[in-house]
Amino acid sequence: MNVLLINGSPRKNGATAKILAEIEHRLTEHIQANCELVNISELDLEFCRGCSGCYRTGACFIPDNAENLSGKIARADIVVFGSPTYVSGISGQMKTFVDRGHFVIEQLLTDTYTLSVVTYENADGSSAAGILEKLCIFSGAVHCGNITARVSPGQNPLAVRRIEKKVAAAVKRLSRAALRRKKRNLVQAIIHSAVFNIGIKPFILKKPDAYTGVLEHWKKRGIGGVSV
Repeated sequence: MNVLLINGSPRKNGATAKILAEIEHRLTEHIQANCELVNISELDLEFCRGCSGCYRTGACFIPDNAENLSGKIARADIVVFGSPTYVSGISGQMKTFVDRGHFVIEQLLTDTYTLSVVTYENADGSSAAGILEKLCIFSGAVHCGNITARVSPGQNPLAVRRIEKKVAAAVKRLSRAALRRKKRNLVQAIIHSAVFNIGIKPFILKKPDAYTGVLEHWKKRGIGGVSV
């Protein structure tokens, strides 16, 4: 299985990165995995300019690393998102990529197994985890849970037994879901169906010329029974 772990922290060796590395290690004990960990902070990644050109052409015109990372996500069987919480949400690095990543409209995570990791010191860890969970479910994933870890600056989160146990349980749950090709649970299925079939699909089909790239993507991946 292809596993992609995305570190949305500006720190390559911080608490978020340490948990992602532990997830990578534990996953290889459960499944045969080809793992890659990507640090968003190392990428050339500009802000979204809101031109909507990617919806029409299928790709962003900005010549940076966003399209390459989106392609890796599309080819992955498992994607793990990691982000620290600094002020009431996911990191700026992660948000920049989310804006560029073709996630919800193109249903980038269709049938992908996902897990989210959020580190925080004081508050709002659950809020940031909710943002990533919503992103995954709205984008078609089978979301296998969230790991929230409250840590102090400079603290190794894996030295905290409670956090270590969370990581072990989450990896076991994720690997089992992927190996058994588990479907979305009922709540996720209802939420995704409402988002896609009531919100996204009718909207796109009303403006096919403006969303040619999206429709081509759906067709290639067999999404929504759409033909163009």
